[in-house]
Amino acid sequence: MEENNTDLKLSEVKKVKKESFWWEIIKTILVVGLIVFVVRFYIIQPYYIIGSSMEPDYHNGEYLFIDEASYHFTQPKRGDVIVFKHPDEACTAFVEGSPILKTFLQGPCKNYIKRVIGLPGETVKIADGKVIIVNKEHPNGFTLKESYIAPGVQTLGDQTFTVGKDEYFVLGDNRKPNASSDSRDWGLLSKNYIVGRALIKLLPVNEAGIFKSPSY
Repeated sequence: MEENNTDLKLSEVKKVKKESFWWEIIKTILVVGLIVFVVRFYIIQPYYIIGSSMEPDYHNGEYLFIDEASYHFTQPKRGDVIVFKHPDEACTAFVEGSPILKTFLQGPCKNYIKRVIGLPGETVKIADGKVIIVNKEHPNGFTLKESYIAPGVQTLGDQTFTVGKDEYFVLGDNRKPNASSDSRDWGLLSKNYIVGRALIKLLPVNEAGIFKSPSY
């Protein structure tokens, strides 16, 4: 009887260990899945470029990771390359109405990628093919030296914009005629449209790396 009891106890112990083993695997899968979900939808989001509006440094089909968390704690800076929701409210409402559309849509209401040029409180002037910034530090204005623009290409359109609170003036790096739909066409960008800033370029592999904002 003692041997039978011992065998029974060993069998129960093995059963408990087996159940515990599988429960640990399930918990691990759930935790990893939760982490992936949080990172994917709230911290880092994949994005691939469509079009040529950010050439010569960013090209059609390149794959990026977008930092969605930083702008909850800091403000966008001049030179940041950002991804934002379509600036037309009807398009944004259409996309936001469905998780599937929000995740996969790359049509007329797709997200945009542009560079931050003008900050809240500044005046942005486009004249003689150049971008001029007027702010408290430079009341007479200064001309941006934009090394990311292709040599010999000018910024078209004689316009002046006064940037309000929580607004930004954004431009594509490709300043050739009709190459970029940006603040010159549809005006200032509200901060609540911004998804995040370009953080890492993954593809092509030979150009992979962390993005660095330019110094002006």
